[in-house]
Amino acid sequence: MRKLAIWVFILVLLPALLAAAAYGFYWYQVKSFADRMAEQALPFARVEYASVYAHPLGEVGVDNVAITLTQDGTRIPIQSIRVRSQDPLFFFNPQGRIDAGDWPRALSVAVRQAQISLASPVMKTLEAQSEQATSFLPGGVNLDALACGEVSQLGIPELRKIGYSSLTLDMALALEVVPQDGHIAVRTDFDLPGVGNSSATIELSVSGHDLAPAQMLAANPRLRRLEVTYQDGGYNVRRNRFCAEQAGTDVATYRAEHERLMSAWLLEQGVRLPEPLQAAYNTLNAPRGQMMLVMQPPGGLGPEVMAGLGAPAELIERLNLSLRVNGQPVALDGIDWAGILVDAQPGAMARALGEEVPPEEMAAMDEAEVVAAESAQAEAAAAAADAQPAAAASADEDDLLRGMPKRAPKPEAKRYRETPLAQLGNLTGAPVRIRTDLGNRFEGRIVDVENRVLRIEQRVDRGLIIYPLDFEQIRSVEVYR
Repeated sequence: MRKLAIWVFILVLLPALLAAAAYGFYWYQVKSFADRMAEQALPFARVEYASVYAHPLGEVGVDNVAITLTQDGTRIPIQSIRVRSQDPLFFFNPQGRIDAGDWPRALSVAVRQAQISLASPVMKTLEAQSEQATSFLPGGVNLDALACGEVSQLGIPELRKIGYSSLTLDMALALEVVPQDGHIAVRTDFDLPGVGNSSATIELSVSGHDLAPAQMLAANPRLRRLEVTYQDGGYNVRRNRFCAEQAGTDVATYRAEHERLMSAWLLEQGVRLPEPLQAAYNTLNAPRGQMMLVMQPPGGLGPEVMAGLGAPAELIERLNLSLRVNGQPVALDGIDWAGILVDAQPGAMARALGEEVPPEEMAAMDEAEVVAAESAQAEAAAAAADAQPAAAASADEDDLLRGMPKRAPKPEAKRYRETPLAQLGNLTGAPVRIRTDLGNRFEGRIVDVENRVLRIEQRVDRGLIIYPLDFEQIRSVEVYR
């Protein structure tokens, strides 16, 4: 009987005691880390929590958290904060592993039901700062408040009027690290019920396996992909209805007037928005408006690439942008990005509102118009002067050679020509320019065509990459021939 009791202790009770001790140490490490984070926040905020959550499979956190800002006493209650790791051992020494760059393959943080009152002191401070910034804008009106009657900005008081007394936030941050491939991906999600939700995904590549925070810049991080999404969750309906009431009109008229004033507001700041972007902005302001912007630069985008680019238009071309609004692609290939920035037009907002333009703004506007007119006339005169000698030489040549046999015309110079997809297989090695159905532009040399897939060679930095494109993706092809 004594031996049986000993074996029961060894086989049952001892493992249970060891497991309980390990879990106790695990729980203690989680609590110590939470307390250390609370201590580090003390100069700015007091952090309190009711209980610690520690699941043995790699999910830990705290519940019923209260953050009190030390500057003004604003209190922010949070239902729960959770941290989840694919590697449960990470939580035995989280700070040490982060400092050493020993990240788990997947790590995520979730904040649930963080609430802040619109009547809190911090919101009043933000309201005062926003009013001060708005006073320097064209017409003293914020972009979001254009055509909204006498309202100059949709600030905290206006949010309360359209039905928001507090804001509740759900937030998630996820990190994926694959050191062997030099791959890092970060995803953030924000959800404000009754307002909207957004997400962003950033994919980076690094050269090296040392992913300690202090060494990250030395690892030459390169942007591979950026995706940003937004979905209206009810704000547009409330804002449109409120502004239509303030302007004494219906929602459709308000939205049309808002779009008209937006163009004038931007022109006064030296921005002329292209028609596709204007239409996308107007659609996004409709109820349940949805947007997805993707940036996927071929070969990645690093500091050395940024340093080698000149005009902003070159950077935009390199970013390989695509935009979808309400699920429909927006054609970005026809946009003159260099032409978006124009000379500022003082008084544009006043003229759009039917107000009298101040004399000093009128003088500035007239001078700009005169300079533009003189420049246009000078260019036209120079072009005419260049054309006259060429025309005279052509006439003299015709008189001299009249009656003589004419030479065969010279072959047409090579240039980029529209080319059917069926002919691409016979043009291997030729320079090519491609536009996709999403408005992206690719430029390189044709490698081959197989199974309706065109492969092109692109020069990236100091190397070359091969990029495949399905025929279904291609809108137009120009081959240099």
